[in-house]
Amino acid sequence: MKRRQFLAGSAGGLALTQLHPASAFWPSADLTLRAWLPEGQPLPVEQLRQLYFLDLQDEPLPNPPRAVAPGHLKSQAPTHWPVAIALRMPVSGFGQVALYADNRGQGFLPSDFPLSLNEVFARDRIHRVQTALTQWRQAGYTFAARIEARLAKAGQLLEQAAATDSLPAQVHLWNDSLVESLWAGEESAIARAQQRIQQRPPRQDFLFGCNFFGHPHQGDVYDQRFRQIFNFATVPFYWQGFEPVQGDPQYAPIDRQVAWLRQAGIIPKGHPLVWFHDVSVPDWLRDLPYPEVKGLVQRRVRQITQRYGSQIPYYDVINEAHDVPWANALNFSDDQFLDLTQAACEAAQQGYSQVNRIVNSCCLWAQNVAYNGPPQRSPYRYLRACLDAGIEFETIGLQLYYPDQDMFEIDRLLDRFAGLGKPLHITEMATSSNSGVDEQSQLQEARGLWHAPWSESVQADWVEQIYTLGYSKPEVQAITWWDFSDLGVFWPFGGLLDRDLQPKAAFERLRHLLQSWQVPHVL
Repeated sequence: MKRRQFLAGSAGGLALTQLHPASAFWPSADLTLRAWLPEGQPLPVEQLRQLYFLDLQDEPLPNPPRAVAPGHLKSQAPTHWPVAIALRMPVSGFGQVALYADNRGQGFLPSDFPLSLNEVFARDRIHRVQTALTQWRQAGYTFAARIEARLAKAGQLLEQAAATDSLPAQVHLWNDSLVESLWAGEESAIARAQQRIQQRPPRQDFLFGCNFFGHPHQGDVYDQRFRQIFNFATVPFYWQGFEPVQGDPQYAPIDRQVAWLRQAGIIPKGHPLVWFHDVSVPDWLRDLPYPEVKGLVQRRVRQITQRYGSQIPYYDVINEAHDVPWANALNFSDDQFLDLTQAACEAAQQGYSQVNRIVNSCCLWAQNVAYNGPPQRSPYRYLRACLDAGIEFETIGLQLYYPDQDMFEIDRLLDRFAGLGKPLHITEMATSSNSGVDEQSQLQEARGLWHAPWSESVQADWVEQIYTLGYSKPEVQAITWWDFSDLGVFWPFGGLLDRDLQPKAAFERLRHLLQSWQVPHVL
């Protein structure tokens, strides 16, 4: 599976090899789930097949064999009970977002099936938000009356749905209940974040960053805009481009970027020292046995960190090493990835003793584990394994490309990873300022629907809220936007500058937000 396919949300259809058409054999287990669009039609197969089960620690479970018809999924039993359920669905009045049901925190057992997903998603969202509000109030936070009013209305709509025998009416009421509880969750998470920011002094050492891949070829305007809001910049160390011929590393382009950044007072970060994606693996490395690859990884990491020393104090030492399919070009095992993680981290410290080593991960909700099964594992379990193995590193890196997750769920996820006890860097993040196809993007088509179709104003709203969440958390020490301009981007229409290098609404919103937080470097 390609990274583009997974991020596009088509991974379910591509990877669920045990799906069957409606006319084929139905699994014998009676785990039946039904789902409808907000207008009452059955949820299309291509959407319903992306449903997956989780344990109650938010770890996805490998999908058991199932059969899917419009609005109707039958599944054999998962490998673990009790379970939660996740599925991205449209909610008219909010967006198309990932929804979660966990039976009010208790999990579902076989006796709880069949399930109407629209109903349990609405019910359990209320419970999840109410539980968070109770905990946050106990910690001293306060919330506007409208949030409780939304939750009360959501509950009333559920009661109305239970009182009618009309399925179309129920579906409509469940949707409207979800609208209220989804907004209540986002508003409460942002309110807590804003209070945390107000209660603490400005964070003078917080790192606001972006990749610096447009320098120097995008010109002086790019550079001038960059230094207006960023004090942290990612420079590229992709192995294939850096060392296309073994033993002949190309330092000059990076040297130029680092020199400009240091003159501008911006801290450089190297990315990635180790990444086994096809675009990063040199041709000359591909056929070597594992011990030689490991030795070359150690030498590369040690040489780079030693050469730059304090000039580049931060590195994404290893990237996406939790066995996602697109980042395992050499077919390593989990044990080998863990061994490489340790080897790279040790080599980085040998090269520069003060280095800040970031272990960087993607796919934070780990749907790929459900869709593809073993040996894939979630980034959380990979990081847990690193810690259990005694691997020394300073920072957990998180890629946050998730326009299908609402701010309440993003807040929960950041808190979950903070629980591992290491500082967090949001190492890559973007969302779109337009809908449709961006021919200059690696992903091509904009995806996700958060509140409204993507536009400059919607992108600016998303930027304001996600930065507010991140900056509010003491565990989060850096946020890096991925691609400054739309002149060649990973995420469709994902730049903060347009193709003419003019600021989008999100650029100005972010600049004003940082000024309001008294961030010292902002111009």
